[in-house]
Amino acid sequence: MSRNQLNIRVSDELEELIDKKRIELASTLKIIPTRSDVVRYALEQYLGKSLLDTDADRRSTVSKKKLTN
Repeated sequence: MSRNQLNIRVSDELEELIDKKRIELASTLKIIPTRSDVVRYALEQYLGKSLLDTDADRRSTVSKKKLTN
């Protein structure tokens, strides 16, 4: 399975919102998830598709099971 990278640009406001979500999630996860982790989680929720089985990028610092709890 290939591992593709997606480069996106976000506004300062969206970047701040992502960082706030990282801190919010850190209180329950006990670690601060990466910005990429937060974006992956948001895409999973928006698309209504679990990425646990299909996500080729296994470098995530937060397990997706933790994010979905």
